[in-house]
Amino acid sequence: MAKTVVILVDNKKRDLPGAALVAHHLETRFHLKCVLQPLESWRSCLAAFKPNYILFNHLTASHLAYFSIRLRDMGILVGVLPNEGINYNQDDLEFNAGRYHSYAHIDQFFCWNEFHKKALMTIMNLNEENIFIVGVPRFDYYFEPWINIFFNPQRVVSRKPHLLICTNFVFAQYKDLPKIDADRHFSPWKDRLPSYSNYWEFIEVNARSRARFFDFLNTLITRTDYSLDLKPHPSEDHEPYKKWFKGLSPAHKERISLRLRETIFELLPACHLEISCERCTTALESWILGKPTIELVFDRHPLFFDEATSRCNRLCDDPEKLPDLVGEILAHPRQEDLRENRQLHLATWCTSPAGDSSLKVARCIAEALEKQPDPGFNLNLEDRRRALKLKVKNFLGLAYGSNPWKVLWSLMPWVKPYFLESKYITPSDVIRWQDKIRQAESGIPRI
Repeated sequence: MAKTVVILVDNKKRDLPGAALVAHHLETRFHLKCVLQPLESWRSCLAAFKPNYILFNHLTASHLAYFSIRLRDMGILVGVLPNEGINYNQDDLEFNAGRYHSYAHIDQFFCWNEFHKKALMTIMNLNEENIFIVGVPRFDYYFEPWINIFFNPQRVVSRKPHLLICTNFVFAQYKDLPKIDADRHFSPWKDRLPSYSNYWEFIEVNARSRARFFDFLNTLITRTDYSLDLKPHPSEDHEPYKKWFKGLSPAHKERISLRLRETIFELLPACHLEISCERCTTALESWILGKPTIELVFDRHPLFFDEATSRCNRLCDDPEKLPDLVGEILAHPRQEDLRENRQLHLATWCTSPAGDSSLKVARCIAEALEKQPDPGFNLNLEDRRRALKLKVKNFLGLAYGSNPWKVLWSLMPWVKPYFLESKYITPSDVIRWQDKIRQAESGIPRI
């Protein structure tokens, strides 16, 4: 009987693509059973699937860290694959390396880079043989055959240059919300990370930068005739962008598309130039695809602006200069003078993406399971109750953490939509990704 791996998915837009690819390799190459479930079902998975291995995206929360010890006692292997592994800030690096949860049990930790590995060895006292530098699984979608899930190179494209503009003003929304919302959001870090003690400064800077961003955007709209895709970060408040778009003239609306539902994988391969806002992982993804980039610069605050990343992009801090810079780059898109810096940055922080990160993760898991004895499950009534709840919700096609009353309440025009509902994966989300991956691997053309 095949051993079972449970992969817990925190955010369906950010994390599900990479997790689904790891699961695909586990099942097709190593003949293991793999189940993808929302992170909120971490306790329920125990009795529902009786797994041999559970893969988390982090163990930097007390309840998850203590749960990992229970898993160890039952002989269930514990793995961690971070969804965000570039910790430029030292405080972030130490926190995500388990500084406050060093008691967590981890059998395998999958790192993006050497910096994280060294921090884990120092802070968590993990043995080197338990740490694997694998790069970024979701970046595999920028390589064959997986890129064909989103992009058909044979499709007819417009002759007009197409710009992708990505924003990353996640903290700005707290400027307009009750202070208690900001306190709640930053509570895990504000008393533990010195650089986060004055988190209101982050909010102020981010809000100013977002306001300034619209000056850049308006200049592009009024002084160029390019086609534009505007892609706000999934965790941002999208209302400012909707309001801005609503105020455009009909002629301008024909040239710009507000992309709120699409993933970056769908948009990036089709663009001719990517424009991001200071430090942004999308710029790194653009380098992988060989796309030219522009980085919009605002306050140069150290949390949002990184010197090393900036040396890999063309910088623009003046809206009036942006149209000419765009025209110059589109005329000479190769940006050869930046190539060496980009390759070095990707090698340092992302292990030189080559399309095989998810396979590396799957192989490490499979090798660990070959040597694993059968777990001794010690389940109680509460475990079985949660398992029943999970199975019923899966049968009904609902996310485990979904709350129908909150969804209905968020439909009211005066209520801000409940963000957590939008991040939970459902069984249909998993099936959709499984179908996409199988279709791409089989070479069936995308229609």
